Amino acid sequence: MAFPLVFSFLVTSWLAFFPSLSTPPAAQAITISGLVVSSDNQTPVAYASVGLMNASTGTICSSSGEFSLAIPAGQQDKMVRFSAIGFEPKDMNVEDLHQQALVSKPLKITLTSKPVALAEVEVNPKNWETKQIGGTLEPDTYFSHSFIIMPRPLAANLGREIGIHINNGKKQSLLSKLNFCLRSNRYDMVKFRLNVYVLQNGKPGDNLLKQAIYVTVRDQKTGWMNVDLEPYDIYVEQDFVISLEWIDALPKTHSLSLTIPASMPGFQTAYHKDASQSKWSKIPAAGMGMNVELLRAK
Repeated sequence: MAFPLVFSFLVTSWLAFFPSLSTPPAAQAITISGLVVSSDNQTPVAYASVGLMNASTGTICSSSGEFSLAIPAGQQDKMVRFSAIGFEPKDMNVEDLHQQALVSKPLKITLTSKPVALAEVEVNPKNWETKQIGGTLEPDTYFSHSFIIMPRPLAANLGREIGIHINNGKKQSLLSKLNFCLRSNRYDMVKFRLNVYVLQNGKPGDNLLKQAIYVTVRDQKTGWMNVDLEPYDIYVEQDFVISLEWIDALPKTHSLSLTIPASMPGFQTAYHKDASQSKWSKIPAAGMGMNVELLRAK
C-alpha cells in the first residue's frame, strides 16, 4: 500500500528537478516600437491610436507616426489595434507583431484610407436658435476628472479620454462650439483630439467625425477654453457624446497634473476611457466643466 506514496514522491521530485517542465515561466514584458503610415503613399499617420484591445494598455503615435508600446508580462495572447480617423483599423496579434519588429527595422504598420461620404444638409439660418448643453463647473471645484493614472509614465497615459453625454434629442443640430475648463495643467503644451460619438447601448460608439480636430493649450493655461466647430459642419440628430482625448504634451519627461472640474453628484453623465483602445466606463450623475453650443432647428 506504500507504492502510491513512493510513486507520488518520485514524480514530485522529478518535476522539481526540471522546473521548466512543471511551471513554465510567465512571458516577459516587451516593448514594440515602430511607425504607422498610410498605405496610399507611405506618409506617417499623425497621432494614430495604438493599444491592446479592450485593455488599459495603450498609447498615441507622435506627430510623425512613431510609437512605442509597452506590453505587460503575460499579455502576448492579446490583440493590438491601430486606428485613426479616416482609416480602416488594423488588428494584429502581439506575438506576430513582436516577431515582425525583430525582423523589420523600423517596423511599419500600414493603414488603409477609408472612403468618406458627406451628407448634404440644407440650412435656413432664420429657423435656427443657439442652445448650450452640458456642464459649467469652474476651476475652484473640490473634485476633478483626471487625464492621469499614476504611476503610469506619460506615454501610457496618452490616449486617455474624457467625455460628456449631450441630450440633443432628435432635433437636427449643428455643433457650433465646444467649451471646456481645465482645473489643473502643469504642461507647457497639451494637445487634445476632439471626438464626437453616437450613443450605442448607453456608451460612446462610432465616431461621427470625418477628419481629426486638434486642440492645443500652451503655457500651463487653466480655466475656460473655446473651440469653434462651425467650420467642420458637424450635424447631429440624436443624443451624442463629445470628448477630449489626450494625445501629446511637453515636457515629455513624466506624468504631471491635468484635470477637468467635476462634482459628485451632478446633473450630467460623464464617460472616461483608460487607454486608446480600452472600453468606455460610465460615470452617472457627475458634474463636469464641459459643454457645447448648438445651432438647433426650432
